[in-house]
Amino acid sequence: MYKEVSFDPSCMGSMEYYGLVKQHFGYDHGRYISANIKAWAREAMKCAIAADLPPVKKQSIKNFLNKASRSPVKKEYFVLPEDRKGVSEDGWLDWHAEQEKVRPFSFVISESDHIDSITVDDINSGCDDWQVSRSVSVERNEKDLVAPLVSLMVISSSLTLLDPYFVFSDNEVVSELLVNAKTLGLSSVRFVTSMKTPGAESIFNRCYKKNMPNNLSMSWIVVPDKYFHDRYVITDAGAIRSGQGFMPATKRGVHADKANYNSISKVEAAGVISELDELIKSGKAEVVFEV
Repeated sequence: MYKEVSFDPSCMGSMEYYGLVKQHFGYDHGRYISANIKAWAREAMKCAIAADLPPVKKQSIKNFLNKASRSPVKKEYFVLPEDRKGVSEDGWLDWHAEQEKVRPFSFVISESDHIDSITVDDINSGCDDWQVSRSVSVERNEKDLVAPLVSLMVISSSLTLLDPYFVFSDNEVVSELLVNAKTLGLSSVRFVTSMKTPGAESIFNRCYKKNMPNNLSMSWIVVPDKYFHDRYVITDAGAIRSGQGFMPATKRGVHADKANYNSISKVEAAGVISELDELIKSGKAEVVFEV
């Protein structure tokens, strides 16, 4: 549902590729460019300056690249997951080759003949790599419930799971999320529920402490019953809504055996987080455990 893309900065000498970045990457599009943004922008700037473009169009690309290493442009289009930090090579091609050893990208955009990649012509022809699924149905076991979330976790630093019927004790989805958070380098996770949670600290120590990454903060928050209806996973890079929630369930041979996930807009996600934060601030929601 979300894609981490390696994007050749030499393509930024073309208005077509510049348009791709501006119009088809970011929170509402399910694609982010994975890059050491300062090095990427420097290399892209050289190509933009050398490009045979009308002055007004060239200046538009240069203005974008000058802003690219600063917020909000950086956060809007670019990510650099924790496991990709520290890789420093001379030039994007070398950087890309080293990063492929860390973990494959969803796909690569480049005109280079030296790597397996797609071009703007492939994208305009509707190639499969470019497509982003906005919805998916999964079996309601812990592995399948978490699997679609991993592509979002890869490009995120913080995550909020909101499900009114999510329980803390012996919840394999919590365990699965923590295992992936440890691998992917998330910095914070919040679980939000309406279920009463007595003895939260002892539950954590018994069920989850062994899987808890050292650099991860986690909180368990209880909100008023029936305040939220839909269930969400919301991060700083994207968001998913689930009508059936994120709790595992026993198969019964019915349609509800599957959970349906749909990606949602940045505006909707921000509204949910704003409501949650206001509940906490007003004391109507309780942070019952945090570590």
